[in-house]
Amino acid sequence: MLDNPALREQIENLERHTEHFIQETGGVGERVVVTIPVVFNVVWNTAAENVPDSRLTDQLAVLNADFRKLNADAANIPSVWQGIAADCEINFCLATRDPNGNATTGIRRQQTSTTAFGTNDAMKFTAQGGLDAWDRNQYLNIWVCDISGGILGYAQFPGGPAATDGVVIDYQYI
Repeated sequence: MLDNPALREQIENLERHTEHFIQETGGVGERVVVTIPVVFNVVWNTAAENVPDSRLTDQLAVLNADFRKLNADAANIPSVWQGIAADCEINFCLATRDPNGNATTGIRRQQTSTTAFGTNDAMKFTAQGGLDAWDRNQYLNIWVCDISGGILGYAQFPGGPAATDGVVIDYQYI
């Protein structure tokens, strides 16, 4: 919020919108599964960092199972949380069209001379050795790269800059 003072207002607007929705509908409305196209941006320096497609699709399957409450260990949810654990009705799929309408696998790869990235979002910019984000209103951007400092991954809060919106995961933990 220090880097983006308008973020506080955006988060507060999101909270007000959510509260209004709950008050107006009781939190219950027409239930529709939302499908979000995902683009994996693999930014790699060594062959080990260039994770295979199969690891990315496996991760997508885990994400879907968790968001749909279909994961094998859902029965192990502690009793204190069982009453609120739910199918979020969100499904993720690999993007099939890029921002220009061309066919895509939803997996982009960029070899880089950068040996490890920090948390300054450099992997999210082609000019800094990474890959530019696709439109956050159309895709979930997930960057996979070597993150220094023992960071497993991180994400941006809603309402942050469009150019950096998405999730970053260290290649070892995808």
